[in-house]
Amino acid sequence: MKTGKNPTHPVGIHRINADSAQIINKQYSLVIESGSREVCEGDKICTSCLRRLLNDEKNQDHNDLDNVEMMNTGEEDPSNVDIGHYDDKGDTEYDNSKDDKNIEDLPSSQERTYNNEQARTKLNLVFELLNIPTIRDVRRSKNIRQNVDRACSILYKLCDMLVDCTIPLNDHQLSMNDASELLSGLKKLFHESGEDEQIRLLTISPDGWGRTVVEKWFGCTEHQARMGLHLKINKGVLAYPEYSNGNKPLPDNTVQLIKEFYLSDGISRASARKRDVIHIKKVPFPVQFMEMTGREAYQQFKSEYPNVVVGKSSFNSLRPRQVKCLAPADTCLCIYHENFYLLLKSWNKMLKEKSLIKDDVELIITDKYLVNRIVCGIPGEDCYNGRCDTCGIISPSDILLQNIMIDDDEQFPWSQWITANNKIDLLHINGSVSSFLDEINNKWKQFLLHWYITTVQKEYIKSIRLNSSFTTHIVAQLDFAENYSIFYQREIQSYHWNNDQVTIFTVQLKVGSVHKNIVIISNYMLHNTAFVYVAQSIIVNYIKQHFPFIQIINYLSDGAGSQFKNNYNMFNLLHHLRDFGIQACWTFSSTGHGKGPIDGLGASSKSTATRSVKSSGTVISSAKEFYEFTKQYNENAAKLSGNNEPPINAFYVDSTTVEATYQNFLKPRWDKLNKTDHIKQIRSFHQFNIRSENVILCKQTSSSLDYMTTVYRTENTTESTVTPVHTVTDISIDTYVITKYNDKLHLAKIKSINYPAQEIQVIYYEPEFPATIFYVSRLKNRHGSNINVQNIILLLRRNPTIGKQNEVYIDHEQYNDITNLSEQL
Repeated sequence: MKTGKNPTHPVGIHRINADSAQIINKQYSLVIESGSREVCEGDKICTSCLRRLLNDEKNQDHNDLDNVEMMNTGEEDPSNVDIGHYDDKGDTEYDNSKDDKNIEDLPSSQERTYNNEQARTKLNLVFELLNIPTIRDVRRSKNIRQNVDRACSILYKLCDMLVDCTIPLNDHQLSMNDASELLSGLKKLFHESGEDEQIRLLTISPDGWGRTVVEKWFGCTEHQARMGLHLKINKGVLAYPEYSNGNKPLPDNTVQLIKEFYLSDGISRASARKRDVIHIKKVPFPVQFMEMTGREAYQQFKSEYPNVVVGKSSFNSLRPRQVKCLAPADTCLCIYHENFYLLLKSWNKMLKEKSLIKDDVELIITDKYLVNRIVCGIPGEDCYNGRCDTCGIISPSDILLQNIMIDDDEQFPWSQWITANNKIDLLHINGSVSSFLDEINNKWKQFLLHWYITTVQKEYIKSIRLNSSFTTHIVAQLDFAENYSIFYQREIQSYHWNNDQVTIFTVQLKVGSVHKNIVIISNYMLHNTAFVYVAQSIIVNYIKQHFPFIQIINYLSDGAGSQFKNNYNMFNLLHHLRDFGIQACWTFSSTGHGKGPIDGLGASSKSTATRSVKSSGTVISSAKEFYEFTKQYNENAAKLSGNNEPPINAFYVDSTTVEATYQNFLKPRWDKLNKTDHIKQIRSFHQFNIRSENVILCKQTSSSLDYMTTVYRTENTTESTVTPVHTVTDISIDTYVITKYNDKLHLAKIKSINYPAQEIQVIYYEPEFPATIFYVSRLKNRHGSNINVQNIILLLRRNPTIGKQNEVYIDHEQYNDITNLSEQL
């Protein structure tokens, strides 16, 4: 209550107990001398009255201080009790200034005692009702909590009995403390989880909770609470959130597959120009230009990987930075493909301009379209060689004239690359339709064979790269880069036309998923087979050091005649095992299609040197200094990337080394080579494998079933009495040959030759080889003796001796030569 001008206005906020009420009533009755107004236990007094009451109690009896406790409002936490104004010694005066500051915050122990008694009474009533022992000692808090859990369990069971519930309300048998710990752990898990997992955890909230309750209990944002409730309604409890603001990200293996596809041969090619270099994270990469449009690349990817799900836009967005769609003015194009492309381009342009397409059929004629329309449905090698009786009679003009009406004398222009006066130039022609069709028909057979070889070789090269391993074979692609011209940052005018150059020989090794890049730098200016042989020795030593279990080296290069595809290089290939201690074979790409990743090695090496000379004043005045700069630059790049392996491994070969190798080793070997036993038409073959010490197997394509064998002989060896047979031109009538019949060797005599049909009629002799005396076989000759040239393996250079009864005798020398050469073949 309050004293003063208006004592009847109650403004109390502190509840009092019975003792305090008695003291107040006693003092109040003395003041007003009346007992009409009294306070009772549980009434509230203001802060000033509480302060005065406490002072009176202290002054009245210090011994009663132990029974009096501070009072506070019921809204404060009882754990915040401050009894600092009670002095156990009893001689400390009460501090009014401290009480003025903190008395509103002090809890009332009397009120707490009152509340405790009320809680104890109510709990005992509940316990008595449920036959649970009542509370006797409040200090036994553990027993009290256990009894409360028992009471809750009994109440849940009673509720389940009364209300038909499919799920019991308390089927987990958890105490209140255990449930509280679990809920605290759930909150901690929520706050330590990611955003998606937080939304997923919000779905476990009770069905009756709304967004505000979820937000308050979990401590999440309003957006998260809304998303969690929405996810629970649509997907259920603990469902994973899915966002509709974009497609699902592609798997990492799909992304890597698409990037490797863009960088593969046939899709893009590395530029050989030193200015076409891009730096990605301070690492130089040669720019690669697409060899087809983005749509064609996507269609080819879908045909090769039909099970990979990727859209066109995603496919285009994953194109590596170094792969460019717009190629600059291109050089070193294949003349066969380019001439045929120019013909079809002019034809399509003429049809579009003159609207000569019948029945509104819009079709762009391409080389692939013509090939698919002309060759057989299941084509064989004869279809592309022009030996097929079915598709060999179809010409491209028959396909071009379908569905159109055109006058043969109609004039239109086209262009062709031609050679005139030892000079190649682009000729622009304006002629009739009939002249154009004759032109395209004349070029068709040559183009079809070239198209077939190009396609097969690309697939074969791709397969050997893919199937290479550390225990089988390694692919070594070789090529000469364009020479680096030495220049200075400041040079006089006349030096620009008389500067020195550096030879750069590029190599890329592919084994499994590992790529190794090598550049061999030299001051030897001739790009010839002698330099290639010296480079091979460096390559073999590097392979033996880094890949010691490799069994065979598969060399890969273009068909440059002065460097790779010549008889001297193939003769060196025969001696590869003897010279370097490892077997080898050689695969050639088709003419004009030898571009690959090695073109970028030369461009990258020259670009880094040029940039350093122009920007940092580096001086490179010789091939040796160019090698030292390249080696140091790549070693520094390896250190910066944290990889001990440099991006490009640089080696140096001095011109004196190449000259000494040629004069002391290669020239004597090549001088002994028999000029008559060279590989005939070597440019038509694209795969060379070693059969034996002096026999090499040649194939038109790497996948061809047919092959030709060539025996390399030296001048100091005695000429053999037999020679291998390759075509019908190698034999003549009345000569003797060795044939293969049912996997047996037989002697036969040429009776007649049908050159158009490539058939030979022979007279067989018996017994089968080996033997030295032979007689005419009536049995074999009775059932027909027409054979193909492939069944003839050897030709006897001189005819054997004929006896009186037409028996045939071969001498000892012929017998040995037939035995030895047949084993080699």
